[in-house]
Amino acid sequence: MDAFFHSVEGYLATVNQPGSDVLALQSISLITENLPKAVDDGNNIEARTALAWASTAAGIVESLSSCISHHSMEHALSAYHPDIPHGAGLIMLSVSYFSFMASKVPDRFVDIAKAMGEEINGATKEEQAISFIKGLKKLIKNIGMEDLSLSGFGVKEDEIEKLSRNAMDTMGGLFQVDPYKLSLEEVMSIYKNCF
Repeated sequence: MDAFFHSVEGYLATVNQPGSDVLALQSISLITENLPKAVDDGNNIEARTALAWASTAAGIVESLSSCISHHSMEHALSAYHPDIPHGAGLIMLSVSYFSFMASKVPDRFVDIAKAMGEEINGATKEEQAISFIKGLKKLIKNIGMEDLSLSGFGVKEDEIEKLSRNAMDTMGGLFQVDPYKLSLEEVMSIYKNCF
């Protein structure tokens, strides 16, 4: 899932470029199709081979483009709660984070939803962008991670401001390439919506 989010974020980052875009959409497609298969059967060599390339492509995306503040927010989370695996932290933040971003800058979310094989529904770009959120929730469920929760890892709501400030202070560079510039209050609201 870390590789999946590298690709999603690299596609959304303001420093995206044609090479990163091609690899990001391919990686997103391959992970959506093959990660559930590999989770279901760890001996599925075809699925694992596809994931190996998808992960490599996602790493190239990260080099050609950049992660965005979703990663900053997760690193703050696992800095204060080191028992949270990085991928799990990203998953727990993802629906709240990307729902907010899709409401502000929906355009490129439509391409990501299509790469995930989602039907694009709705008249407006905002409505169409929700197809990505539906696909994201489906992927999380298909890999058995829908029951992850911040409270299950001991994260408390009274930590939200501390986490938000840490994300912005220690990894603020990723906020600079966000497709929408988040305020401290908005970062706090994203964390809050994860509970």
